[in-house]
Amino acid sequence: MFPQKFLAKLAQNHQLSADQERVFLLRFSENRDDREVANLLEISEEAYRKRMGEIYRKFDIGGKGPGKNNRLFHAIQNQLEAETVVTANLANNSSEAKSSVNYIPNFSNLPDHFDEELVLQIRDRSRQIIQERCATMRVLDMSHPLNLEEIYTGTDLLEKITGRRRLGMSELLATYQSGDRLGIAINENRVSSIEALSRNKKIMLLGKPGAGKTTLLKFTALKCSQGEFSSDLVPIFVTLRQYAGMDSQPSILDYVIEDLHSHDIAKPLEIKQLLIHGRAILFWDGLDEVRESDLHRVLEDLRSFSEKYYNNRFIITSRLGAQEYIFEKFTEFELANFQPLQISHFTKRWFAENSRHVELFLQKIESNRPIQELATNPLLLTLLCLVFDECGDFPTNRSELYREGLDVLLKKWDAKRNIERHQLYKNLSMQRKEDLLAQVAYTTFNQGDYFFRQVDLERYITDYIRNLPKANTNEEELHLDSAAIIKAIESQHGLFVERAKGIYSFSHLTFQEYLTARELIYNGNQQTLLFLASKISEERWQDVLRLAVSMMRTADELLLLMQSQCNLILAEDEQLQSFLDWVNQKASSISINGSMRSIRAFYLTLGRGLSQSTPMNAANVLARTLVLDLDLCQNHNLNLELAFDLAHSLETHEEENIGLDLELDLSLALEYVLENQKDYQALSFSESLKRLIESRPHRESTDAEWQNWISELREQTMRYQNIGKVWNFSDEQMLKLHQYCEANKLIVECLDSDCYLNQATRLKIEQNLLLPKSIM
Repeated sequence: MFPQKFLAKLAQNHQLSADQERVFLLRFSENRDDREVANLLEISEEAYRKRMGEIYRKFDIGGKGPGKNNRLFHAIQNQLEAETVVTANLANNSSEAKSSVNYIPNFSNLPDHFDEELVLQIRDRSRQIIQERCATMRVLDMSHPLNLEEIYTGTDLLEKITGRRRLGMSELLATYQSGDRLGIAINENRVSSIEALSRNKKIMLLGKPGAGKTTLLKFTALKCSQGEFSSDLVPIFVTLRQYAGMDSQPSILDYVIEDLHSHDIAKPLEIKQLLIHGRAILFWDGLDEVRESDLHRVLEDLRSFSEKYYNNRFIITSRLGAQEYIFEKFTEFELANFQPLQISHFTKRWFAENSRHVELFLQKIESNRPIQELATNPLLLTLLCLVFDECGDFPTNRSELYREGLDVLLKKWDAKRNIERHQLYKNLSMQRKEDLLAQVAYTTFNQGDYFFRQVDLERYITDYIRNLPKANTNEEELHLDSAAIIKAIESQHGLFVERAKGIYSFSHLTFQEYLTARELIYNGNQQTLLFLASKISEERWQDVLRLAVSMMRTADELLLLMQSQCNLILAEDEQLQSFLDWVNQKASSISINGSMRSIRAFYLTLGRGLSQSTPMNAANVLARTLVLDLDLCQNHNLNLELAFDLAHSLETHEEENIGLDLELDLSLALEYVLENQKDYQALSFSESLKRLIESRPHRESTDAEWQNWISELREQTMRYQNIGKVWNFSDEQMLKLHQYCEANKLIVECLDSDCYLNQATRLKIEQNLLLPKSIM
C-alpha cells in the first residue's frame, strides 16, 4: 500500500501517539484488515477501534460508518500525490511530468504551501475554452446560436425533490382545485440557484427534460471563468456523454488531464496539484445521457474521483426519473418550473429588439392558461418564443402548437443532440409510445384523475402492452416492464412527473387534454363522437372539445352533435324555454348591422341580469337596461362587444345600499331614455317616464316606497318595451342557464376558429344558436 517512511512522517505531522502510530503503520503499509491488525498488536478489536477513532479525529475525518476508512485512505493518497508533484516540480523533468500517473516519488518532505499563482494562470488559460463551450446556446429550430448571458434567466431550485415528498392525493388535489392546473404550486423551499450553488460543495442537480440543467451549468461555469463565482477555483466542464463514448475508455482523471493539456491550459502535474489541493470546480453535465453499456463504468469512476479529490467542488446534472445515482456526499436539488416573473424576464430578453412582441406575447399567454402552463418549462417557453417570433402570434389552431410541443419532448430534443436512449421495451416504438400516452390520458381524464397512483398507472400500461405483437405473457414480467416504461417516459421525455412519492400526473394538463382529444378523434366512430359531445356542459371538458374540433379533418358531425347536446340542457324546462322565446322576440323586433346570434346573446345576457338583481338595486339595473335597449335600437352601428360588457356588468351587479351615487345614476339613466326616445315608442311611454321621474323616491324613503315605485317602472317598461320581467329563476335554473350559455359560447368559438366545416353546416348551426326548441 503506502511506504512506511511516508506513513511515519504523516503520523508525526498529525501528532499521533506511539500506540496510534503502530496501528496506523500496520493498517496502511500493507493490505491488512482490522481484525488482522488487532491480532498482530495483541489488542482487542474494541481497543483497535478506539485507536482508529483517535486517528480519524486527528486527520479531521468526520462522520460514521465504513466510509471513514475510505476517506482516510484517499487523504493519505492525496498527500502522497502532493509529495509527488512537489518532487517532480523541483526536478523540472518534463518527461516525468507527462507520465505523472506512473511517477515513483521521493518522500523526503511534504508540501507546506500551495502556489496560488498557479490557479490564476490556469484560470486565465482556461477562460477561452470555457467561453467556447459555454457562452452560447442553440436549441430546437434556432437559425443561429444565442449569447447565453444575453438570454439567461435566473432559476430557482427546490430543496426537496418533488417525487420524494410524502403528500397525499387530497393535498395534491387541493392545489389543483385552488386554481393550479396540476399541483405545480407546491414548491415550498425554493432557493435561488446562485445561493444553492454557493453554499454547497457537492451538488446533484436534477430536473425534467428542458428544465434548463445544462444552461444553468454552462452559465455558472462561464461566471466562474470570469471571476464572478468561486473566483478562487478553476472551472472544468465535462460533457459526460462525450467522455463516456470515447473508444479508449479513459478514466475521468485521464480525460480531464488530456483535455486541459491538449488545449495548453495546464500540464498533467499541474492539474493533479490543482485537484489534490481542492482548487477546481468540476461541472459534469448529463449523467442521464450516458449510454446504458457505459453507465456502470462511468458511475464507479465518478464516485472514485469525487471521493479521492473530495476537497474540490462538484456539480453533476441528470434528469429526474433516471436511475437512482447515489453519490453519498452530494446534496440533491431539483430545478423548479419558471414562475410568471421568470417567464416575463426571459421573454423580454428574447424579444429585446422588439418591445411590441414582448407586450403581445405576455398578453397572449396570460389570457390562455394551457399555453401559460407550457411556458413554465424553459424548453417549451423557447419553442413558444420561436413560434411567436416567426408569426407574430400563436397558431389559431392550438392543437398544432401542442402537437409541436409534444414532438419536442418525444422526439426532437434528444434527436437534435444525437442522444441515444436505452429502449426499455423493444416493441414500444415512438408511435406506439404516443398511442400508449393517449390511452392513459383518456382513461385518467375520463375518470377525473389528474393525479394517479403508480400502481394504477402500471395497470393501464400493462393493459396496453399485453396486446402488442410478441408481447410477454408472464404477468410478473409485464408488471416489471410497465414500471420500467413509466420511468423511461418520465426521464426520457418528461411527460409523466412524479408529483409525490408514488403519485404521478402528466407534466402538463395541456398534454393530457390534447392526448385525450387525440384518442377520441382517432377512434372517431358515431358512439365516440356522441360521448364527446355529451360533455359540452362540463367545464373541464371544454378544452378537450376545442382541441377535438380543431384536429378533425371535418368537424361537421361533432359540432352538430354538440349543438344538439347543448339544446338538451334547457329542453325540458318550460320557464327557460319561455325565456328563450322572449330573447328571440326581442332580437327579431329590431334590425341592426349585426349577426342575429350576437343580438340574441345580448338580450339573453340582459335578461339574466334582470333575473338576478336584488330589490335594492332593481331600479338601477332596469334603468340601465332601458338605456342599452334604446342604444341598440337607435344606433345600428353599436359595438356589440361593448354592449355585452355593459350587460354583463348588470348581470353580476352586487347588492348595495341606496345612496347618492345610485340615486344620481338612476336619474341620469331615466332622463337619458326620456330625451333620446324620439320615435322609439308611443308618446304615452314618454308621459309615463316623466311621471315616474317626478315621483321617484329619495334616499330617506322607505323600502316599501321604493318597491312600489320599482313595480310601476317595471310595469311600464314591460308594457311598452317588453323589458323588465322578473323571471325568478331558481338556483338550479340559473346553473342550467349558465351551462347553456357556456356551451353556446364554446360552439361559437369553434365556428370562429380555423376548423374545417361545410358551409351549409356552419350556416345551420349559426341560425339555430340560442333559439327555443319550438322554432328549431
